[in-house]
Amino acid sequence: MHIGGPVEPTAVMVLAELEDLADAATVIFDGVGVLAADGDPTLWAAEARRARVFAGYAGWGAGQLESELAEEAWIVEPAEPEDVFAQAHAELWAKVLRRKGGQFALLARMPHDPSVN
Repeated sequence: MHIGGPVEPTAVMVLAELEDLADAATVIFDGVGVLAADGDPTLWAAEARRARVFAGYAGWGAGQLESELAEEAWIVEPAEPEDVFAQAHAELWAKVLRRKGGQFALLARMPHDPSVN
């Protein structure tokens, strides 16, 4: 179980690697989809090769995310299917920054507390 975000802490989201994407409410990548939150968990277990369950989600108001992207308030990098199931999820942010390269690769090596550098 992972923490998905503070906006709606009682919401549940399941990202799963599925044999048949017809079982997904939304397709994210080839072979990876979001399972319907109101679905039967016993079916999820039978249909999913692997899954990540998130409690809560982070949401935005109408136009908020688009506005933040236009302001370049986010670092954007295309996700890869393996990102969803990364075992070392605590290091995922740094891994994606290194993949993005350039100044972002340098940012990936920054310590959590820059004063210890």
